[in-house]
Amino acid sequence: MKNSNIIENVLEKAGNKNLINELTNRLSQSEITTFLLALSKEMANRNTPNGLLSRYEANRFVKPSGLNPIQVKQAELLMLEMAEASGFSPVLLSPAGLLGSCSVIAKVDQNNVISATRGLELIADSTNMLAIYLADGIKKKTIDNTKSPVHLSATCRVTRGQMFQSMEFVPHFSLFTLASSGKDRGSYGFEKNAIARHMEFYISYFGEKLGHKFRVSLNIRNGYADKTGFIERIHLHLRERYPNIDFTVNLEETDNSYYQGINFKLSVNDVEIVDGGFVDWTQKLLGNKKERLLISGAGVDLQLVTGMPDKKI
Repeated sequence: MKNSNIIENVLEKAGNKNLINELTNRLSQSEITTFLLALSKEMANRNTPNGLLSRYEANRFVKPSGLNPIQVKQAELLMLEMAEASGFSPVLLSPAGLLGSCSVIAKVDQNNVISATRGLELIADSTNMLAIYLADGIKKKTIDNTKSPVHLSATCRVTRGQMFQSMEFVPHFSLFTLASSGKDRGSYGFEKNAIARHMEFYISYFGEKLGHKFRVSLNIRNGYADKTGFIERIHLHLRERYPNIDFTVNLEETDNSYYQGINFKLSVNDVEIVDGGFVDWTQKLLGNKKERLLISGAGVDLQLVTGMPDKKI
């Protein structure tokens, strides 16, 4: 049954088909939070130890991963250390994000995020909170990305609501992310330098440290006036910087509003392990068209599931 049909049935059972609209229109955020806290407390009070165990058996979100936690932490630590040596300052993020952190600025379906009370959600993608962290610092002038870009890294256990096809994957996994923030400098100056810096890290980690051969695809996206010229300029810049890397350009347009101008993917043994691109999140958060942001991420658990790091970590 579709989610919309389930909601309609629930509202009909509650005796008010307009209940959601009435609550959100009449109550403030703090009042809704108070209501949800009371509802959660009442639901918790109705539980029993036996009921908790039954719910644990049925709930896929609370099961532990089968991966070795020491190997996961070792991979995280290695990536953070290498990123810091490459100029990416590490940030220790909270496991909670603001409600709407993904859906408001990245247009991700809120149903794929685990919403919580107190106006929060479980982090589904740490790049969203890095963007908010950067925007907050830029607004308060504790972060200055005017003279030179700011580069950050993070690892975080993220949780996502969508179903995964493989039984090897659980809804929560470790995600390594990079974020580079700067201002428009003309001639795609920020864009070329930022994507080269991200690429430099992944080349060092997957190629030089782990000894893997990989290929990189550059996929065209909307968001730049001359998007074909933009991706060609980026491709030329990367090819000049890294002549031994296999770069391919995909000019097939897709209905994708997540990335701006370009989306790059790095694949090892035909497994897409890195995904990144330019986004307009800091532009939206700060109301400044001059803001530029490049994000990228690599699944840590995915590396271990596929045997990617082998014995070199």
